[in-house]
Amino acid sequence: GRIADQGTPLRTALREAVRRFGSALAFTGQQNLLFTRLTVRAVGELERLLRDHGLTPAAQLSAARRFSIACPALPTCGLAVAESERVFPAILAQFEQELEALGLRQEPITIRMTGCPNGCARPYTADLAFVGRSLGLSHGNVGGGRAGERGADLYLADVRQERLLEAVRPLLLRWARERLPGEGLGAFYQRLIGRPTPRRALTGREQPTAELVQLTGVP
Repeated sequence: GRIADQGTPLRTALREAVRRFGSALAFTGQQNLLFTRLTVRAVGELERLLRDHGLTPAAQLSAARRFSIACPALPTCGLAVAESERVFPAILAQFEQELEALGLRQEPITIRMTGCPNGCARPYTADLAFVGRSLGLSHGNVGGGRAGERGADLYLADVRQERLLEAVRPLLLRWARERLPGEGLGAFYQRLIGRPTPRRALTGREQPTAELVQLTGVP
């Protein structure tokens, strides 16, 4: 993540919180920032301070937004071949709207995006991820495990970034209709194709599975 006063005064709010409460900060691999060494009283005061600065409490965020990650990509990464961080907010907003319409706002899902196959945002273990292939094109990957215990499949190859939602909408529709209680998109996909816990190495020669999903019924 990037800490800056862009849109909302995030950096200003964090600086004020540390100054006022003497909190230590810890960063996680999920790009979360944790306030530590807080008293019970300070927790409530800190939440009020963040709200007063226009920051949305985590509990009020959609699951997709709360657990999303994008790498910096263009223009700051010399390895990037496609956009990620700069285009991801608009793409995520589209997915949020779609998931809301399908009744999936708080269903468990991780959406990640990278600007190249190196995968710095860990797309290969996400429920749904978009891996940059060239400018404006991404592979769509589906089926990873949020705990990192399961790799994702190549679902669709070389999708235009403006068509990412359109490309995976059929799978989202099936997830909305056919999921088990508490079943995330990745687990649903793996059940759909009959591979609940695959363990395999990525080779770069994987074939897209979208047609397989369309021809398969949930057991």
